[in-house]
Amino acid sequence: MTYLPHMLKRKPLCAALAVATLSFAGLLAVPATAFAQAAAPVATSSDATAQTTDSAKAKQDEKTRKTDKAKDDSTTNLDAVVVTTYAQSIDQNVQDKREANSIVEVINAQNIAQFPAKNIADALAHVPGVVISRESGEGKTVSIRGLAPELTLTELNGNYVASADTSAGLTRSFNYTLMPANMFSDIKLYKSLEARLDEGGIGGNVDLRTRRPLEMKANDGFVSANMAGSDNSSKIKPQVSALWSWKNKDETFGFLVAGSEQKRRDINYTANANSWHWWGNDCTDHATCTAPPTDIHGKPYGGDVAPNIDLWSGGGVVDQGGNTYNGYWMPQQFSTSRNQLDLKTKGAQATMQFKPSDHFLLTGNYFRFQREQTQITNTLEVPEWGLPGNSNYADQQGRLLANNGLSFDPSHTVVTGANYVLPPAGTGCNATVNPSTGAVRQAVDVCSTEIPWVTGNYSVEKATSQTLNLEGEWDNGGALSGTFNVGRTWAKGGPSVELGMAAKPRNFVNGAWVDGSNGAAWTLDGKPTLTAAPGVLQAMQNGAGQVDLGSTGSNMVNTTTSQNFAQADFTWAFDDSWMQSLQFGVKYRDNKAEQQSNEVRWYCKGTESQFQTCDPNAGQLPAGFLQANSLDGSSEVYNDNTFPAINFPAYYNYLNSTYDRVLYNHPENKSSIQEKIAAAYVQANFDTGTIRGNVGLRFVSTKQDLTVADQITTNNAVYYHDPAGNILICPASGVNAGGGACAAGDFQYLPREVAVIQNYTNATTSKRYNKLLPSFNIAWNVTDDFLVRAAGSQALARANYTDLAQLGSLTNNTQEYYNDRKQFGAPLPGWYGSGANADLKPFTATQFDLAGEWYYAEHSVLGLDLFQKKVKNFVVPVTVNNLTVNVGGTEENFLQYSTNANGRSGTSKGIELYTQHTWDSGFGYIGNYTLNKTNETAVTLGDTAVGKAELIGSAKYAANVSVFYEKNGLLLRASDNWTGRTMQGLASGLPIYSQPYHQIDLNGDYEFNKHVMVTASVINLNKATPHQYLGGDTRARLVSLEYAGRQYYVGVTYKFGDGT
Repeated sequence: MTYLPHMLKRKPLCAALAVATLSFAGLLAVPATAFAQAAAPVATSSDATAQTTDSAKAKQDEKTRKTDKAKDDSTTNLDAVVVTTYAQSIDQNVQDKREANSIVEVINAQNIAQFPAKNIADALAHVPGVVISRESGEGKTVSIRGLAPELTLTELNGNYVASADTSAGLTRSFNYTLMPANMFSDIKLYKSLEARLDEGGIGGNVDLRTRRPLEMKANDGFVSANMAGSDNSSKIKPQVSALWSWKNKDETFGFLVAGSEQKRRDINYTANANSWHWWGNDCTDHATCTAPPTDIHGKPYGGDVAPNIDLWSGGGVVDQGGNTYNGYWMPQQFSTSRNQLDLKTKGAQATMQFKPSDHFLLTGNYFRFQREQTQITNTLEVPEWGLPGNSNYADQQGRLLANNGLSFDPSHTVVTGANYVLPPAGTGCNATVNPSTGAVRQAVDVCSTEIPWVTGNYSVEKATSQTLNLEGEWDNGGALSGTFNVGRTWAKGGPSVELGMAAKPRNFVNGAWVDGSNGAAWTLDGKPTLTAAPGVLQAMQNGAGQVDLGSTGSNMVNTTTSQNFAQADFTWAFDDSWMQSLQFGVKYRDNKAEQQSNEVRWYCKGTESQFQTCDPNAGQLPAGFLQANSLDGSSEVYNDNTFPAINFPAYYNYLNSTYDRVLYNHPENKSSIQEKIAAAYVQANFDTGTIRGNVGLRFVSTKQDLTVADQITTNNAVYYHDPAGNILICPASGVNAGGGACAAGDFQYLPREVAVIQNYTNATTSKRYNKLLPSFNIAWNVTDDFLVRAAGSQALARANYTDLAQLGSLTNNTQEYYNDRKQFGAPLPGWYGSGANADLKPFTATQFDLAGEWYYAEHSVLGLDLFQKKVKNFVVPVTVNNLTVNVGGTEENFLQYSTNANGRSGTSKGIELYTQHTWDSGFGYIGNYTLNKTNETAVTLGDTAVGKAELIGSAKYAANVSVFYEKNGLLLRASDNWTGRTMQGLASGLPIYSQPYHQIDLNGDYEFNKHVMVTASVINLNKATPHQYLGGDTRARLVSLEYAGRQYYVGVTYKFGDGT
């Protein structure tokens, strides 16, 4: 017996349902439709489980078709249609959607070897209502209908697939960069829910389907080889993939193996303006501000926003010319970065099927997806260290703001540039005697140039996801059939090497500063630009540089996630009845997620003292620690006149060869979540011939046990002091006041274990909640060519793992620390930190759809879908000022704390328009437009209001247009993608938005015959640059501007077997 998707048969009209549905139809101004995706592989996998089928098997249909299909060799899809071209694949997408009972988008493969999108997320980006996030130019996560990626449930063959991130993010959203696209046969995106579908996808459920050997011909397969490149990199990297399927002549046993390895070098360029503050005199708190925060129109912020705006503790500033500045927005740092990624992704599939009789089928699957990444990030930064306070400039130390050194936007409320210059020797802060007071300054207090700050990061990272399952399908031709599925999915991710390092263009030699730079400047006007002294790199290489030991070290976080699952699903089919079938089943899931912190320490040999304090020369910066030449400072997103950079491999090798490298575990610094989820459902499927659909109820019970770890750090004095409180300078003997080693002429640093005290605390939380989730889907064939749909459901999704149980960091800066570091921009004494919020409530939503689809011609469709989702308890990342936080059992007031908070209730509503048409000439198009509106609602942290926000991930609009030509083996396709302003989160009380984004991709292939094909793609032809900014009143507050490059792919594919 061959397992094929069910094709619905239409039956007599049920008048009551028709009248009800007609009342919905009257609300429509334009009919709605199905959408066929622009990039896709062949839909061959049949879907036998109740969890993943579009509709239950109707036993009466089975009986009438049993003879015809018992020995049919061509068991590919829907009446044995074999999809071999792009036009056929998008036509199949429409047919699959048309026959579905719920609101579904379908993407089918073009043929056995080809999924024209290089990435699953990139393929989904062309679906109505979908917005994706990108990493290194590649689709990473998927948001649906204005909801965050964590609210998109991604499943593999109908079950959750554990995901991991190379950077150790702990999330429920799936990392699509792990998966090679051509391993999949089709994708189903469920926008309306059914009782049989797993909960967790308030935005939608994405089901990725793979091929099975008994559904393919024996010895079918392919081998594909590609080369990948980018305009940001001269490196060309290979990519290979292959698949082979076999089955015996009796079609009772088969196996399939597939594998993929892809390499790529990406270079990303980024400009960042970080940590925006309001700078105003007397603004140590909002109650005393003489110039309270305003938007660019001069309007003060309301009481729900103003208390959470970050105020700069030093107030306004005075420049070298005596000009005063008061009441404005300014970032604490501006930086430009070059990030080099050497990527390798691997994928493997092994599937076996055994059919001992026509009534029983066993399928076993194993999948492994892996991403390895070596990353070197070089950053050039101008922090706020050169800024004075608001008192007399000459009375201050280490302050470099030039005359008229700040520039502003037209409203004069947003700083868009700063210029820092070292005063001439003997003047201002660059004098050994304070010109205002006459007091003699310590040599260390004479100002020097710490800018531009040369910093960055070096890491070797890996993420792996694996899934193993066994499923059985039983159907003896009677009324009752069933399936079972048991399995495990697990993933881990994080770095094995993580090194941060920084250097400054100055050195303290023989009791005096030697400067390698006379200052730096930055501007956000036009293309962001950082300007530094042209000779700064050479000066640093010649000795006017130092390692910033306080910003050098290695901390790593690694994560693991897993799920064990078991489910049983049953279908009771009815003969000769409008009630087609009754589906019911149960499912049990045991989830676990952990996040563990580790640290690499380098000890002086034979000691247990870290090199920063035991080696007097640790702060020296030999020329070999820097790259020999400046990096190219010109990119699509910034212009730097020079770009000195750290040679990270050289410095890392130096540390390992000079000192003892020790991996220092913090077993107590581990957070974990254990979830036990039980679900049961019942779903009735009906078909009157004109009206069909389903109605169902799902019950789900969730038990969560959380353990949340916080690292508590106390920053004490950094240096040794004399009785008068002056910082001690290391004498020529190289012995500090404590008897330890120091570098002659440098500061005398206290031992690290004295300057920094760390301990840990753990808190546990347990909670349980139950939820009933009703749903319905109705499809009414008004005419043979016009279809009206209505759907509604209640949905549930659990808060993201990281939001519930991320590792916390709680830091107490003492007065002594502030006294030692205030000239370098240290924050005011007090508590600062970030952490999880174990009290977050689960998301719940009530959602409705009303849609119309007009199939006005063969291969053509025009459609409209109205949707509304009312989401309660949505989660927003926030930064809050003056919040009480429990620290090891003691309530402490935090001057600033970052965490996640629940929004009270947010609504996402909108309209999707979509169309598809193909002409006999070979030309065709696919297009869609989504208009999405989300309301702004209050966000609270406990009883504290922390601002207002829209739903995270919501975009005002999204549009896609693909035009193609396919004839005589040649396919040419151009895709244009627009995404409107997208909500990303809250910072300093204000929303962070991504500005509208526009990307053009080109794809082409040519088939010489049914076996050999060449392909070519250009991704991001128009060199699009994602841009984030702070606040809804202006784009002047830059957060980030990124360019990941224009990517190129060229390849050849050989298909063996029958070539389909």
